[in-house]
Amino acid sequence: MMLGRIKYLLVAVLAGLLLLSADAAQAQSGGIEVVSSSATSEFPVGMRFRLGVLSLNEIEEIAVRFRIGEQTRGEYNYLEVEQVGQLVDSELFFRTNTGSRYIPPGTIIRYAFEILDVEGNQLDTDREEFIYSDARFQWDEIVEGAVTVAYHGPVKRRAEAILDAIIETNRVMGPIIGADTTEPIRVTVYNSVAEMLDALPPASAAIRRELITEGQAFVDVGTLLVLGGGNRPRGTASHEVMHILSHRAGDSIFRRVPSWLGEGLSELANLEPGDSYDRHLDFAIANDRLLPITSMSSLPGNPTDVIIFYGQARSIVQHMVDKYGTESMRELMASMKEGVSVDDAILDIYGISRVELENEWRNTLGAPEFVPPNLDAYLPTSVPAVAIELFTFDDLRNTGTGPTPAAGEAPTSTVEPIYTPSATHIPEPTVAVAVAATSDPVDEPTSEPELVEPLPTTQPVEEVQPSGGACGVPVNGGPIEVSLFGVLLGLAGLGYKGRPRKE
Repeated sequence: MMLGRIKYLLVAVLAGLLLLSADAAQAQSGGIEVVSSSATSEFPVGMRFRLGVLSLNEIEEIAVRFRIGEQTRGEYNYLEVEQVGQLVDSELFFRTNTGSRYIPPGTIIRYAFEILDVEGNQLDTDREEFIYSDARFQWDEIVEGAVTVAYHGPVKRRAEAILDAIIETNRVMGPIIGADTTEPIRVTVYNSVAEMLDALPPASAAIRRELITEGQAFVDVGTLLVLGGGNRPRGTASHEVMHILSHRAGDSIFRRVPSWLGEGLSELANLEPGDSYDRHLDFAIANDRLLPITSMSSLPGNPTDVIIFYGQARSIVQHMVDKYGTESMRELMASMKEGVSVDDAILDIYGISRVELENEWRNTLGAPEFVPPNLDAYLPTSVPAVAIELFTFDDLRNTGTGPTPAAGEAPTSTVEPIYTPSATHIPEPTVAVAVAATSDPVDEPTSEPELVEPLPTTQPVEEVQPSGGACGVPVNGGPIEVSLFGVLLGLAGLGYKGRPRKE
């Protein structure tokens, strides 16, 4: 009996201490206390945030801030709030099954809640994190350093081989390009194409039927998907993780590493390369089908050209490393990371232009040089702008006036020009029609007009580089010049009509 009373007293004391601690926590946070919080994955549809709160006052709003992987920009969303007395339940379901909101499985989500009551008291929770994993499967994980590989089913050896490939790529290629290998990299391994299809970003049914994706890197979140049942899973993993390393080493807020350099580095890192790229590169050299690799802003659309592109990219990057060393490649990536364009970075570090670098590589293959097209030939002939003078109503009234001619003399015009063109010479058109002069007027020329060939230009042509998108470049003789010329013609006409006549 005495023992039972002692247990009862201990339970009562413990409950009292818990109530006191809860009251103290509420007092310190303005009457707000968090009793439960969670974030769960419901991939591929979305993720759900929940928060339970005790509050002395009515809760005005509860919001969640979360950051997806390595992205610097975060999300901010409000939860639906339901309050009964002091107990508050809140929930938010964030959809991810659209193209704009897609989040790859395995991504780290870091989140925190903000709670505000009607009295102005606010409580911010500590930051937590969870893994937005594919909720269709039960996952196991193996970890080494900053790399985590998630797998399901009896494929642990395959997952270990993929982990070893990524660790080896980080060890060898990380120092070559100066990439940070301490940030987390998460890999999700799927066992079949059917499993992986629903994990990829939303795409059309046609694309899903025609393409088999063996791996995909999501560089801005540090996440990688690999088809473990593919032909070369170690090669796929090493190629794709290199995209993440290239992003960390070379992408800036202004521009990204060009495709030829990024794909070339990834194929250089491939631990299980096939011979398809080499064979297509030889085919392109033998049939004069080499692509202007360093001038291409994206991959070509033709499937054969895509394979040639990969072969050329790997070959030219290998040439850069072999001839100029890994230190130059590391400096190149660091320079682009600071926002320098690839053209300026290559010229500064390698001492030659981008086109000269490509032709240097072509020379090692015995291939013909690449001659950039003369883009100036496609520009219209420039017309200099006229010089504009001030024009007043006094000028308009005085236009056309002058001394009265004497008897028998022919009147002379004293009309002053409204504007004076500058002394700039207007160039002749590039193609002119020459017709022989005759004393008698004719309606049509008796012979075909003679075409005068344009003279070759002797001025150097500056190469114009694509900027990775549709870009309109203004040229001489823009719309402002045409508008001003139209105003002047209107004023000239007004001046002509208002000129006083001599009776």
